[in-house]
Amino acid sequence: MQKLKFLALLKKLTRPELDDFHRYLKRYHPREKIALRVFEYLIRFYPAFEQPEKLRLEYAWQKIFKTDFDQDVHAQKKMLNTASDLYKWLKDFLILAKTQQDHPLRQTIWLSILQERGMKDEFSRKAAAFYQQTRNTPFKTPADAFPNWMASYFHREHLSWDKPLIHARIIEQCTETMRDCWEIMRLKMACEMSLVKRVTDQAPPRQLREANDFQQPGLSILKDTYEALWRLTDSGEEAHFVGLESLLTQQGQHIDPKELEGIIRYAYNFTAGQSRHKQEAIQYERMHRLNKVGLMYGVFSQGGYLASSAFGNMVTVACLTKDFDWASRFIQDYSHILTENKRQEAILLAQAILAFETGKFREVLHLLEPVGFEDHLDILRAKSLLLRSYYELQADPDIVLDACAYLENLLRRSSPKTEAIKAMLAFVLILKRLVLQKSSKKVIIACIEKAPALYSKNWLLEKTMRYKARYAERKIAADRHTLATK
Repeated sequence: MQKLKFLALLKKLTRPELDDFHRYLKRYHPREKIALRVFEYLIRFYPAFEQPEKLRLEYAWQKIFKTDFDQDVHAQKKMLNTASDLYKWLKDFLILAKTQQDHPLRQTIWLSILQERGMKDEFSRKAAAFYQQTRNTPFKTPADAFPNWMASYFHREHLSWDKPLIHARIIEQCTETMRDCWEIMRLKMACEMSLVKRVTDQAPPRQLREANDFQQPGLSILKDTYEALWRLTDSGEEAHFVGLESLLTQQGQHIDPKELEGIIRYAYNFTAGQSRHKQEAIQYERMHRLNKVGLMYGVFSQGGYLASSAFGNMVTVACLTKDFDWASRFIQDYSHILTENKRQEAILLAQAILAFETGKFREVLHLLEPVGFEDHLDILRAKSLLLRSYYELQADPDIVLDACAYLENLLRRSSPKTEAIKAMLAFVLILKRLVLQKSSKKVIIACIEKAPALYSKNWLLEKTMRYKARYAERKIAADRHTLATK
């Protein structure tokens, strides 16, 4: 039963919603005794539904109806049909609840009904009132454009019925509002396509035209924000980043938190992509500033918790900008909102990152060597920190090479081969050259420059500048001696 659509949707309900749906079933489907009994059995396992053996069709049937599942040839069909009915009723319940709570949506549906039924007088009054209400409603998400679009559409429709020449100016105003609402969605999609086309090496989208100055509350904020984001992803210029950062800092409270998270994520992913290729200080500084904006509005916490990967990324980026005090305070102030099962490992990794970037390499070994990480990304991060710390401490080459071999095998087995995996693999292969000391400095620098994406590129370059080959130099000297004796 765990694969049923009904159970998947049921898991998404809050406790009050679950109780309301129970009452809804009793009120509107009181004679559906089988459905009620199945529902009342299932909600015993809310919210996690983590007892798969008790959610099997056979087990549930026997517990609910006290009869043998195998003795009734129609038992499976009855259970599946009941689940299908419950899913349909749950959809009806959620739609009804949404329309009751969402005044603009309810108005939109009612105006559609009035228009379809030809109730012209009532339609005209409601359309005019709905239009006036939406004109002063602030925008927090592009989805808020939908009721504005519909209100303008209905208002234009009723004015077109009643002396359209007299109302020409207002009809034109409604049309402009509809166009402005669409402009927000168009800008958002342009940002998405800009990022997609960069990842797939396609030509960038055509230049955006300058949009009108929107007067609707909040509409201009979204328009300006998405336009700044698009121009940043299109050009990568600092001026557009500063403009976007300023808008987010000053107006972020007027944007829906989920929408704000998406905007920051677009900008962050674009900047992170640039940092993997260029690894310039300005890219890390931008990422650090975006993290601060996101923390200011709490957009990174999911259900009150901060993902351990995001936690580690923020510490890493702060350290790369040399903002070590901020990184230390962040670990102390935000570790309590990490999920409990990932908290200890995430804190250890963050502390190790901070220790490495501040030159405390032995502390890195002390923190990470005793720990066996489970998450694939955590393993990669921990091993790369250990590798670099071993090298900094001039550890026995065999220890470093053994660690390189372990990480290389892990990366080669990884699937799919993402850009991050390729960047880490290239790092390991170049580090092996540094440890073996068989390649010339020129060859290693060439390998670094040729790598399309490379983890810790600046660190590798720094170590290569101080590098002296042993075996390569001996071979060159031997070759010269051989040529001289001929």
